[in-house]
Amino acid sequence: MGRETTPAPTTSGPRRPRPRPALAAAKQAGKPTRGYATAPARCISLAAGAYAWLGGFRRPAVALETTAAPVLLAGQAYAGPAQGEGFGPLFRRAKQVLDEGRLPGTALANLYYNNPETAHDTVRAFIGLVVADTLRPLPAGLRYRLVPAGLRIVAARTTGVSYLLAPNKLYPAALDLVKQQKLAPRDFYLERFGPGDTAEVWVGVK
Repeated sequence: MGRETTPAPTTSGPRRPRPRPALAAAKQAGKPTRGYATAPARCISLAAGAYAWLGGFRRPAVALETTAAPVLLAGQAYAGPAQGEGFGPLFRRAKQVLDEGRLPGTALANLYYNNPETAHDTVRAFIGLVVADTLRPLPAGLRYRLVPAGLRIVAARTTGVSYLLAPNKLYPAALDLVKQQKLAPRDFYLERFGPGDTAEVWVGVK
């Protein structure tokens, strides 16, 4: 009879890779490992940097005022849903007119007759730009509208804040003051976006 031999044991499944000494030591020490734990921190840092570059950390100046002079606007009226197809082109048209210098305008301006932050079903607005006078003929489709002097408003203003962020900072700041001073708001909201990333919002009050 031949001698029986016991077969060598075999392992099933894939072989596990050997841990790298540096990575294992970092894990044991509780330190973040490069490429994993540091990636979210880098994303947060980049986002914070972009937010700061756009002026996101600047705080608006807010005051209760009475307007001293009228404001002359040139633009187009709108009444409809905030997501309506005809709403967006009005802003692009106003920006085009301003960039082409066809009117003596210095700032984009939007006048709302209901709160644009909460009105979604129907927005009533006049979208255009602030102009100095009525001496030049208006481009096709545009009309003049006058905001009279002597209006009681809460004005919120920023400088160095991108127009992408400015409305979300200005409206809450103005409405907070309205609430703090227990003022009665009117259906009047005027936005202005001027050169040098200057922006302001007027909220009409009684």
